[in-house]
Amino acid sequence: MQGDQALLEEGSLVNQSTPGPSNLRRRIEALVDLDNVALRTAWQNAWGSAAPKGARKRFLMLGIAWKWQAEVFGGFNRELARRLSALEAPKLVASINDRKPAIKATISSRPLPGTRILRDWQGARHEVHVTEKGYLWRGRTYGSLSAVAKAITGVSRNGPKFFGLRDEQMSG
Repeated sequence: MQGDQALLEEGSLVNQSTPGPSNLRRRIEALVDLDNVALRTAWQNAWGSAAPKGARKRFLMLGIAWKWQAEVFGGFNRELARRLSALEAPKLVASINDRKPAIKATISSRPLPGTRILRDWQGARHEVHVTEKGYLWRGRTYGSLSAVAKAITGVSRNGPKFFGLRDEQMSG
């Protein structure tokens, strides 16, 4: 630990641009010993922007550690990044309008892959599996829930509404 302390005081353990998998754990553990000024510097190096004002030590440590881990092992996949952006959108609208948004934004327009959606329609149970490539129903992949709903009912329908994934009443 004395070697780590010396590296910590030099700043080389914390301020490396991209950590390697071999020393990632040591670098994260070293964050505990930093004061707020050093943590803010480490945040600046990791994120490329100043640390949030008023951020507590634990928050700074978690944010830096997450960023380092994302650089080594990979960060968000596209779908998760899209969902997080959708959650952030109402806040952006509120700050622009300086009031709360009038409409509640839906968290996601697409269920996660691996989700199973059930719908009873005219006495038959229909099971749809969400995959990376679309929606699997009766051995065929469809590009949207609306396409699956049309295949089931024979007429065009709003797929998420048909399967009960919207706040409105289920159709049918």
